[in-house]
Amino acid sequence: MATFLAMNGARRQAEADLAESYQESLEELEGEYLTQFASINEMYASLPDEIKTTELFMKLAYLDTYYRALYVGQIDEERLSYYLMSGYIQGIGDKYGEYYTADDLQSFMDQAYGKMYGIGVTAVYSPEHDAIEILSVTEGSPADKAGMLVGDIIIRVEGERVSRDNYYASINKIKGDKGTQVNLTIWRNGEEIELSAIRDEIKITSVSYHKYALDSKIGVVRISEFNESTTEQFKSALDALKADGVTSIVFDMRNNPGGTLGSVIDMLDYLLPEGDLCYVYGPDGTREATYKSDSNQFDADIKMAVLINENTASAAELFTSALRDYNRATIVGVTSYGKGSMQTTYQLPNGEGIKLSTNTYNPPCDVNYNGVGITPNIVVELDEALKDKSFYKITDEEDNQLLEACRSLGYNN
Repeated sequence: MATFLAMNGARRQAEADLAESYQESLEELEGEYLTQFASINEMYASLPDEIKTTELFMKLAYLDTYYRALYVGQIDEERLSYYLMSGYIQGIGDKYGEYYTADDLQSFMDQAYGKMYGIGVTAVYSPEHDAIEILSVTEGSPADKAGMLVGDIIIRVEGERVSRDNYYASINKIKGDKGTQVNLTIWRNGEEIELSAIRDEIKITSVSYHKYALDSKIGVVRISEFNESTTEQFKSALDALKADGVTSIVFDMRNNPGGTLGSVIDMLDYLLPEGDLCYVYGPDGTREATYKSDSNQFDADIKMAVLINENTASAAELFTSALRDYNRATIVGVTSYGKGSMQTTYQLPNGEGIKLSTNTYNPPCDVNYNGVGITPNIVVELDEALKDKSFYKITDEEDNQLLEACRSLGYNN
């Protein structure tokens, strides 16, 4: 009993010493950190005292100290940091929050500005070959210079066999720093071909367009995402279709996850008459901003339809609802995803970044669709036979959802 009491007393004294030491270190670290970064200092100062001295920090300090002192394994500092940051965001419950390493943040920003470094192909997973199938090759791109062709199957990347399990990892491995080489094994006409390409900056093509195969008076504009280069591509597509005699347009927003608010506002401004386009609300529900369109408007005589599905989200839903609210388009497909919140990305002092939900935004009708989605005027499911087929390989002739959108514009065959 005496031994137990002595040990218990020693343990309590050790914990008290640890707490005191930690508090001194924390105060010293806070002083250095907050002196360096005045904006963070202001944010920190605005926090209630009960938050600054919260038990959370003490819990983390104890946990970290015990593991560093007693853990029999090796601590991977990079992995620990990643899960610490990611775990906090998950614990908060921010569905769209995200932590970025410095490299991840740079990739995210490149994507937002319509840039990437790769070889210049559009590709999908091929169930038949359990590999990557090339759907298009950008003219003058590294892939084009290396001799890659539409229909080629990439079966190995840097010697590693592509499969369903590592498909996305393989795609990411093809990307890389500008000027570096990537080695690929291509399956073409029954034989394997070894090709190499030097990565370069690739402009992301987020807008594609064509005339509807069954009616040349209807244009189809597919928008895969919204980034800083989307608006220019969008305007070029509309102008080209109009010059080619198109009188109706289907905007295909299926599987569009959204993107930057600025790009979708610019596109709506190009399409719609003068008026409100979007209302942005802060965390406390106060309206912080109203985005408007001017009086310039793309040809008001051209009829429009928007095609959506369950993966149409965020900025793509704003685009859809704004055209609906101005009675400029018929909405066709199935109920959209339902994301009416905005995320803001911040770079941390060490070059890493966080994305957190900071605002909600409403379409012109000022009714938020977060968690609800947009219900089409004409509800039509994609044919069951097409659901297992790559979305990018569905033809106009077999696309029943596109057919209904074109019927809403007057096609009656």
